[in-house]
Amino acid sequence: MQASTPWRIRHLGLALALALSLAPALAQQTSSPFNAPVRFIVPYPPGGPTDLTARTFADKIARTIGQPVVIENKPGAQGVPAVRQLLQMPADCHAMYFGTLSTQVVSHVINEFRKQPAPYDARKDLVPVSVLGGSPLAIVASKKSGITTYKQLVDALKAQPGKLNYGSDGVASLTHLGGEMLNQAAGTQSLHIPYKGTAEFSQALLAGDIQFAVSGIVAAVNLSKQDRINVLAIAGPKRSDQLPNVPTTAELGVPGVDLTSWFAVFMREGTPKACVDAMSQAIVKASQDPDVVQRMTAVGIELGMSNTPEQFARQMEGDFRKWHKVVEQAGIQFEK
Repeated sequence: MQASTPWRIRHLGLALALALSLAPALAQQTSSPFNAPVRFIVPYPPGGPTDLTARTFADKIARTIGQPVVIENKPGAQGVPAVRQLLQMPADCHAMYFGTLSTQVVSHVINEFRKQPAPYDARKDLVPVSVLGGSPLAIVASKKSGITTYKQLVDALKAQPGKLNYGSDGVASLTHLGGEMLNQAAGTQSLHIPYKGTAEFSQALLAGDIQFAVSGIVAAVNLSKQDRINVLAIAGPKRSDQLPNVPTTAELGVPGVDLTSWFAVFMREGTPKACVDAMSQAIVKASQDPDVVQRMTAVGIELGMSNTPEQFARQMEGDFRKWHKVVEQAGIQFEK
């Protein structure tokens, strides 16, 4: 016996309602460009703050894209081995690289002045995806110097041109170039003394062998809490959550002294834009996760810097111009 028309209409309506309710989920599944695990290549060894940042974000990104994100550590040579590995992979959605201001901008600017170009072009071979976060540098002074404010530092530099020493963790490092930027902004001169790493120049600061330095925020926070150094300013756009009473260079009216080191994701050139955009959106979502915010703040990394691929590309171009100008004006003598 054939079913009545009202019965068929009723069940057709139920089927249509079910299909409509499932449509968004089905569309999300079919529209996602990720259909395999994603390899996240990190140019630093396991255990450090960069590795921690990558792993923290990888977990949240994996949940958003519905695929595992596998960390691969490929340390050494300012990220070159890691980038080479990325460039050997297919230009699809399933490989990305963790870059920093130092590896992707500063080292390339330095190589230009050394006439030793890197084996890849940071602007052409990689596609900027999004910034994960940033870590501002701090301007610090030795307790033995008697300098307690940024103004006192500038006054001392102007009163004794070329007489005060500042330390860094190596020639052409971000801490070295940060000191040069500070001198250029203030119109002062000081003597740069390079050391072999942060620990060594921190000891020199404590001993009074150097009067000031531009330091990573983690070291500055640790030594400040022990009351062993004076933190004069945060060289970034906002105050540090861990040093809330220390003013920024912007607040002090110092133009152009922004020494925020960013951490970001790149994909290889030729990767479909749908992949780049989807990963960028996943990073933005991860950076807003309370657990990510808490874990990153604990190691001195500020969030809220995530941006679109287009915004990040413009930011990088600005960084290249800025650091090229700093190095050029500093007249650094590089080893041949």
